[in-house]
Amino acid sequence: MGSKVSITPTKLYGLQRVGPSSFNDVENSGAEFSKELWLEFIGALINKDIPFDGDLYGISWPADTNTPPQEVFYFCGLESQTPIDGFDELELTGGNYLEVACDVPAESIDSAFHQAYMVDMPASGLQGRDGQHIEIYGDEYDPNSDRARFRILIPIK
Repeated sequence: MGSKVSITPTKLYGLQRVGPSSFNDVENSGAEFSKELWLEFIGALINKDIPFDGDLYGISWPADTNTPPQEVFYFCGLESQTPIDGFDELELTGGNYLEVACDVPAESIDSAFHQAYMVDMPASGLQGRDGQHIEIYGDEYDPNSDRARFRILIPIK
């Protein structure tokens, strides 16, 4: 179902692109787009000798006027107090969120987003707001597992 949490503003550094959302009409295009960007980001961290043992963030917001969006701005990164050369900077604006813990087959990660947005959010009775949509990949996430365990945070009033 999920729980209400509050996120404080912070600076993130990573990579940002525009591509298909998890709700895009082309099946799995959102998952493939984000997977490719994550692989590029992790590769860049390895090349720069930057450890990534803390939380990793996926941040998205609509890039079109469709509801739900077909295209999104997507950012994957990590928190840092100092700029990281070659990475984009993103201000995580923070605020109130509905946090949904996800545990889905890794090959069908988009199903977690459909569950969170189409089932859990309406069932919560909370009202959504414009803002950054957040994914957090923390200790619960194992990239070598056949299960994708992570958290989705949906902006709420």
